[in-house]
Amino acid sequence: MDLNLMMIDEILILERIDSPVSLVHAASTCKRWHAMIADAGFLRRFRSVHASSLVAGDYFNDRKLFDSIMKRGRGLTDRPSFNPAAAAAAASTPMIDARHFSLDFLSAADGGDSGGGSPIWAILDSRGSLLLLYRISKERPYNGEFPDVAVCEPATRRYKRIPPPPNYFNSHYRSNNGCYLIDGEDDDVAGGRIGMSNFKVLYMFEHTMTPLMGHCTGAATFTACDSAGSPPSWGNWTARLAVASPDGGVAIDDDQDLWGLHNMGRAGGCQYFYAEGRDLIGLDVSTGEFSYSVFSPSWTDDFDVYMWMKSKLCAVDGSDGEPRIFTVFDETMRVYAKPDGGGEWTLEKSLSVPEVARDVLPGYKDEAFQYVVVDTKGPGYVILSLKTALDKWLISVDPVTMEVELVAKDMGSPPVMYPCEIPWPPVLSISM
Repeated sequence: MDLNLMMIDEILILERIDSPVSLVHAASTCKRWHAMIADAGFLRRFRSVHASSLVAGDYFNDRKLFDSIMKRGRGLTDRPSFNPAAAAAAASTPMIDARHFSLDFLSAADGGDSGGGSPIWAILDSRGSLLLLYRISKERPYNGEFPDVAVCEPATRRYKRIPPPPNYFNSHYRSNNGCYLIDGEDDDVAGGRIGMSNFKVLYMFEHTMTPLMGHCTGAATFTACDSAGSPPSWGNWTARLAVASPDGGVAIDDDQDLWGLHNMGRAGGCQYFYAEGRDLIGLDVSTGEFSYSVFSPSWTDDFDVYMWMKSKLCAVDGSDGEPRIFTVFDETMRVYAKPDGGGEWTLEKSLSVPEVARDVLPGYKDEAFQYVVVDTKGPGYVILSLKTALDKWLISVDPVTMEVELVAKDMGSPPVMYPCEIPWPPVLSISM
């Protein structure tokens, strides 16, 4: 058989492997397969076809962790936990070894403590194979200013502390709107978009230009390495966000100050924020660019009042993979979508919580109803906490179908999950 034809057949076989862990094992079989798999073109094709299989598992913080953060680090004992991705249907598929995704190297690499023990870290964001973490300590509580953060890659046990932006301590600040991991400058030769030498951290902050001016929202970006090979550094500051409209124009320019943004969460690859005046701002976490969309709920003319006092406005991924926005006000949950992909969110479905409660909650009585609030959310579900004078329940709602299920009390509500991928190209040790 012709050697070139045999190699083509082998490449086609290798590209059908549906697990990156199995791919690593195949690479260790012989030198020829190792060379084929190490080829940048092969790795790029494999990643494009098997992107979903690259997730090694999910990290999550203890639900009580951030309550402790606000108490200046007192009583902290829990670290983020890791759940390996579910095994494939084939029993022969190798499992991810959770030991290789431990964060113990952060404690060993960092002196100091959070009140008598090892440093405590909480996850703020994740993207690709990287985590963005906040170091909790009594000396530097999470008080709304730039946190003590680091970016790490658990599988390779590498991390990098992110310094405060230049002139940070000499500026007039009020609070921050969060730190977010953003893809690097360019795809690497193997198709990876983000890694320890190719990432950005975007910091959103609310500040005053001078002590006598009103507040506005700006942003600064830390770049690990740019296309010119420059050393890691903070880029230029954007004192006022310039937000693009769906048609490519400028929807909110330098003459309009955005402040008091409400963080709605992430959906469809965007971090969403609500600004007074029914403006929705989206941060594309792949590019770091901001966009604008319209939110005009028809059930009230005073949404801003309800928003800040009584309502809850959140973004969530639907079970169909499309982003949704939902509100919970009084007894009703309303879900909004952009059916044409345009700039305006429209009402898709609504749900009267007391009505469905009669069908799914044992012992529920309308006359005892007190309130319903959002407990937590995740891809394909929203957990609502319903309180009556007699009892309290958790119910799960699918924001696409509006199907409702009772959540067992002993299960509690699920924590926020931070998916983490296998580094690309993969490393052999993750499955051994």
